[in-house]
Amino acid sequence: MAKKADAEKVNVSKIIREYYADHPKDKPKAIAAALAEQGLDIKPGYVSTILTLTRKKAGKAARRERKAGSGAGSAGAVEKLIAAKKLVDQMGGIDKAQEALSALARILK
Repeated sequence: MAKKADAEKVNVSKIIREYYADHPKDKPKAIAAALAEQGLDIKPGYVSTILTLTRKKAGKAARRERKAGSGAGSAGAVEKLIAAKKLVDQMGGIDKAQEALSALARILK
């Protein structure tokens, strides 16, 4: 038989998940504040932990995707480096190429 204290326990994680299902754009701080108004003392960090674990269990872990063409590993970056190397060779060294680029920047302003 269940104890009386067990029957009165609140499943805070379930409440957080249900609130988030109804308000998916709310951040953990806003969720914690809204639940505090309902009488639950919950920290935003705990809300964040529950939401992260929920996403992982659902197989939808939040991942940040890189934009296409960004980063040093993209093909466009390699081509730009090759073009820069050719410019440096034509100008007679990095220092002279930098001086020429600085002069060009002053002219274009």
